Amino acid sequence: MKKIKLILVVLLWACVCACQAQPAGNRLAQVLNASWQSYRQHFITPAGQVKMPEQGDGTISEAQAYALLRAVWAGDKPTFVRVYGWTCRHLSREAQYGDHLLAWRWGRLPDGSSGVLDANSATDADLDYALALILAHRQGWRAPPGLPDFLPEARTAKNSVLAKEVVQLPTGALLLTPGNWHEPQAPYLVNPSYFSPATYDLFVQMSASPAAKGPWRQLNQSTYPFLAQVSQRLGDLKGVGLFPDWCRVNAAGKISPAPGKDTDFGWEAVRIPFRVALAALWFKDPQAVRLLKDSFLPFFKKQWQARHRLAAVYHYDGRPAVDYESPVLYAGVLAGALGAGDKEFARQMALKILSFYRKDGHRAFFEAPDNYYANNWAWLGLALYAGWVEPGK
Repeated sequence: MKKIKLILVVLLWACVCACQAQPAGNRLAQVLNASWQSYRQHFITPAGQVKMPEQGDGTISEAQAYALLRAVWAGDKPTFVRVYGWTCRHLSREAQYGDHLLAWRWGRLPDGSSGVLDANSATDADLDYALALILAHRQGWRAPPGLPDFLPEARTAKNSVLAKEVVQLPTGALLLTPGNWHEPQAPYLVNPSYFSPATYDLFVQMSASPAAKGPWRQLNQSTYPFLAQVSQRLGDLKGVGLFPDWCRVNAAGKISPAPGKDTDFGWEAVRIPFRVALAALWFKDPQAVRLLKDSFLPFFKKQWQARHRLAAVYHYDGRPAVDYESPVLYAGVLAGALGAGDKEFARQMALKILSFYRKDGHRAFFEAPDNYYANNWAWLGLALYAGWVEPGK
């Protein structure tokens, strides 16, 4: 099978090939290329569906969006087009609901056929979907006949996000909700890992009028105070710079734990430093840099210096919640280090992620061949370290 040539441009860090203790540039390219090919063969069907073992070989909109992001950053247009086509045909809510959000879950129906199991949306997937389409358009890629072209589809998706997944608090502040199923009024359930300031910046760029730019600028500006606040205090809980998986926001903008929801820095919140780092690296946003450098990174640097290992999940107060490691956590910390400008700590995190890399025959993977989440985020962390085209330019 023809090898996929990774696009390694603009943000290629000089530290990648400075000494033998560092992950050499060609080693990174080989790992990223091999693991992407393996993921594509193992998880993505010829039709373009991402089959997830833990979902009974069904899929979720997040998985389709991750595949699109990885395909465009790997320069793999054929896979991008296949995944896009399947996503449009099977997860689009347009025909039934009139919007351009994605149905969250697809799988086996009670009658044995396959179809949408949950038509509600997941905001992170909708934002990542739009982001991937914008990046594909910037590569000069075009959609195949019969499908919406990438940029128009991204525009309609962003408009649907604003219409159905964003609410305004009585204070006037805009708030990103987890999906179209959000509460009709405050208090609102919030997943901070869905916040995507770099994507908001791209939406500002692609909006033609000041009125269309305004909401995305508001969301962007509200992101950093919110994350800075929630990293230090969550209701009566005192923080150490970590973000909770979930929280709740009342009408006055006060943030507190969400009843029945996890407050750990866990499998959800670990994505926050990655999303914030994109704003720091792509748009040189000083708020993003400051949040990562001053609020987030100090905790993990202290943990690493004391133990030379990081737990996969931490409680909000900084206590390890588990006694094992995960490349997902290291990918989040790697992204935070890159966004904060700490190249040495980023190098150490990249080496740690590479220690989870395995080859078994024709399989190349991180941690375990069927671990969908680890294989996505380990790759995304290392790809960010290797460097991507910068949308801010």
